[in-house]
Amino acid sequence: MPHQILGIGLTGKSLTDLERRILGEITPYAVVLFGRNIGEADETRELIREVKAISQRPPLMMIDEEGGRVDRLRHLLPGLPSAEAFAEGDQPAEMAAWGGRLIGMALRWLDIEVDLAPVVDVRGEVSPKGLERRTFSDDPETVVELAGAFLRGLHASGTASCLKHYPGIGTGSADPHYGATVIDVSLQELIDRDLIPFARLGDEAGAIMIGHGCYPQLDDADLPASLSRRITTQLLRETTGFDGLAVSDDMEMHAVSDLGSYESISERAFLAGNDVIMFASHIERVGDVQQFLKRKVGAGASFQARYEDATRRCDRYRDHVAAIRAAAPPPAATFDEILDEAARFTAAFAPSRQSATPDSDRRKAQRVPGKGHTGREEWT
Repeated sequence: MPHQILGIGLTGKSLTDLERRILGEITPYAVVLFGRNIGEADETRELIREVKAISQRPPLMMIDEEGGRVDRLRHLLPGLPSAEAFAEGDQPAEMAAWGGRLIGMALRWLDIEVDLAPVVDVRGEVSPKGLERRTFSDDPETVVELAGAFLRGLHASGTASCLKHYPGIGTGSADPHYGATVIDVSLQELIDRDLIPFARLGDEAGAIMIGHGCYPQLDDADLPASLSRRITTQLLRETTGFDGLAVSDDMEMHAVSDLGSYESISERAFLAGNDVIMFASHIERVGDVQQFLKRKVGAGASFQARYEDATRRCDRYRDHVAAIRAAAPPPAATFDEILDEAARFTAAFAPSRQSATPDSDRRKAQRVPGKGHTGREEWT
């Protein structure tokens, strides 16, 4: 049914009665966690356990855990370094792999299957708003090396990955959370630069997130990539050669949400080629979107064919996630084991790199054994 192509968010650290009903009746393909959902380590793991127990088919649990400014686990682990920080010291690939492995360990213990990372956007001369220090490099080959190391670290711990933000927003004009961001480059420029990490790492990751950037030299000037068939199907499938899972970025970001109702933009994103449509907030709207998509599937052969294609990729990615888990060691016995590994990582990482977080913004609290708090400073 169409609900199995939706990714949804939750409101807090425990389920509301409405969320329990929705999860029981309308099982989504994925549930995405944010900082608002992360409590103590045991509390968070219990939230995830309940989500999976209620659902008719347990959804894949996902999270954006990059480190730096996008660090959903900042209150469970020491502040993890940003992607950009890895290239600023010794042994960048080795440290990126270690960072990915540490994050993977934590997510595996919590029972979160997928990290919506790494970011493989190739940085321009200046990072656009919303992407500060989230990119590994301004050189495509370095992005491939460091993002690939991070990705393999995740996989080694049993956590799957998802590259973002296709086809690259490293030279964007603005933050798509708040409005349109324009990437005014030619197709050849994308092929020669921005698409390289997606083409080289896409099959290994198995999933790519489609961004909301506008590419006026590829399609209509005001059309986000997530709603563009030329980008999300033709460029992704034919030019990049990727046949894995295409996941939309959050459809509630203003770059796309301002373009129509939830129902309208979900249909447009799905027909453009996204296999999973993400709505990170307003879970109360999920039922209406699900019913709308269900009617569309039953109303025409072309929509039905698109749905069957998407569910094929959704099922194959589930198998990919399961294989990564099966090949990895078992999860840590306690969260304290992960905290100890985090302490080793930060001790090794810190000497050759400078923290970008002001002293006034650093946490001063002491570690609380078993609770997931460390008191270590946070890098951005």
